[in-house]
Amino acid sequence: MSRRIRTAEESARRESAIAKSAMYTLLADSTAPRDPRMRGDHYRRHLVDAHRTIEILQLRITDLEQERDKIKQAREYDLSLCVTRTAAEDARQDAFRLARRKAAILAEWPHGVPTMLSEEIDCIPDPKPKWSK
Repeated sequence: MSRRIRTAEESARRESAIAKSAMYTLLADSTAPRDPRMRGDHYRRHLVDAHRTIEILQLRITDLEQERDKIKQAREYDLSLCVTRTAAEDARQDAFRLARRKAAILAEWPHGVPTMLSEEIDCIPDPKPKWSK
C-alpha cells in the first residue's frame, strides 16, 4: 500500500528525487565498459570514490560538530557571567544597606552605645532603584 501524497509539492519533490536517482544510474551504466570483466573494476572505482567522499564528509561533519560545541561552551560561559537586572539591583541595595549599617556601627562610641551620629546614619534612606522600577 503506497503512502498518500498530501500536496503537489511533495509529489513533485518525490518525482524529482526518483528522476535524479535514475539519471545517476543511467550515467554510471552508460560510462561502464562493454567488457564484463572491466565492468566490475569500473563500478569498484565508483564505489571507492564514493567511500572517499563519504569519509571526507564525515571528517568535515565531526570538525563542524566540534566547532559547534566550542561555540556553545563559549556562549554558556558568557551567559554564566551575566546577571539579571533585578539581581544586580538587589545586590546594589544590599551593598548600600551593609555600608550604612557598618558606618553606623563605626560611629558608635563606646562600642555598642548608639550616638547621635550613628542614629543619623541609620536614618539615611535607601537609594532609588537604578536599573529597575
